[in-house]
Amino acid sequence: MKEITAKKAQIDITNGFSAYCIHNEETTELRLYADKGTNGELLIAYDGTQADLHIDVEAQADCELRMLFWNRITDKLSFHLTMNEIGNSTVHIAIADLEECAADYHITSTLSTSDASVQVTTVCMAKHKHWLMKMNHHHEHTHSVMRNFAVVDENGDYRMEAGGVIQKGAYESSTHQQTRVLTMSENQKSEVLPILLIDENEVKASHATTLGQPDADQLYYLQSRGLTLKQALGLMKLGYLFPITEIFTDAELQKQLRRQVEEKVMNHD
Repeated sequence: MKEITAKKAQIDITNGFSAYCIHNEETTELRLYADKGTNGELLIAYDGTQADLHIDVEAQADCELRMLFWNRITDKLSFHLTMNEIGNSTVHIAIADLEECAADYHITSTLSTSDASVQVTTVCMAKHKHWLMKMNHHHEHTHSVMRNFAVVDENGDYRMEAGGVIQKGAYESSTHQQTRVLTMSENQKSEVLPILLIDENEVKASHATTLGQPDADQLYYLQSRGLTLKQALGLMKLGYLFPITEIFTDAELQKQLRRQVEEKVMNHD
């Protein structure tokens, strides 16, 4: 894993898989650039006690990109991700935050080229996690998907505001979002705000939200199979967090990510 220590840096995404780690407790500005036709997968982890990250993604035409951002900050994180120039490419973004640090996320994409497509998947274990996400469709035949999963602990504070905006003239575009929140206590605060702003007729748009405590029937079934209550709750948590492991196409990378998620949940419990 290559290290990034500069306050300003650029990564040229190449074909295949590459991994980087950011070691900086100050503001970091990072530009991720993919040339025409790039088919690349990228892992970026960031650690330290606190960080203020500003990440800009730019892709030329005909790219297929898969990127995972993995938080290891222990105190406070401010995360800004912008995708304004992605050509007629497909960009898959995944963000994993399984730490107890307070974190605020701002994710924005402007789809201004025909056949541009963005999918964002987020998973987190929430003490204080606030998300603001917006997909802006400015051109016809553009597509966005937002998938959000959270496990909210005792005294947790989770907020997800996800917006899909289709402007006039962006016909035959689509924006979809799904948020699933598992609350582990009544003593917590969870808020999900799905927003659709549609100014065109020939489009597809949807949102779906589930929010609540572990299902008693599911827990009973798992315990009837010989699991303890703690083990059953752990499995349910993993079900909400494992979607992040699907970001990469390599089966071995997926297994490694699953092990990391399992270790986090086990150590957390």
